[in-house]
Amino acid sequence: MKKFLPRLAAVTALAAGAVFAVPGVALAYPAQDAASISSAVVEPGGSATLSVADGTFGANESATITVTGENGAGATFGMVRAAVSTATYRDAVTNAQGGLDPVRISFPADARGAYTIAVFTASSPGDTVTVTVNGLSATGADFGPYLGIWVGGGALALAGGAVAVATAVVRRRRDAA
Repeated sequence: MKKFLPRLAAVTALAAGAVFAVPGVALAYPAQDAASISSAVVEPGGSATLSVADGTFGANESATITVTGENGAGATFGMVRAAVSTATYRDAVTNAQGGLDPVRISFPADARGAYTIAVFTASSPGDTVTVTVNGLSATGADFGPYLGIWVGGGALALAGGAVAVATAVVRRRRDAA
């Protein structure tokens, strides 16, 4: 039984590492913090302005903006009403620096909850931002610009655990010999 304990610890450490590493790889794209919103919390019928940093896209590309949430199809972009069946705006064009000039997004009067706003082009996955309507507080963890630090710290902790397990296995084998 003592022989299998280090192996079990190693397998457990690898499984825990996979749990933390896989989501980190998935978050490699889109560009982080490229998009920003003027207000993360708005009232029903209110609006917020979406901006995207220069260099996020190619110059003068057609950009798509989507709003996803309860009755998200009721959102309007600038003075253009989105189609009833979808909340997609395809008429945005990136500027010469590869950013997107501010776009005002108005939420319907009966909007409530969290809305995800995504902006992307054919050449770039862009970025997403979240707006909460009806004054509901945001849920979940928001690591913001520190996500890389958390992922890196988790990877270091995992590596340290793997070194500790390997050291224990080597010592036990050496002691047994």
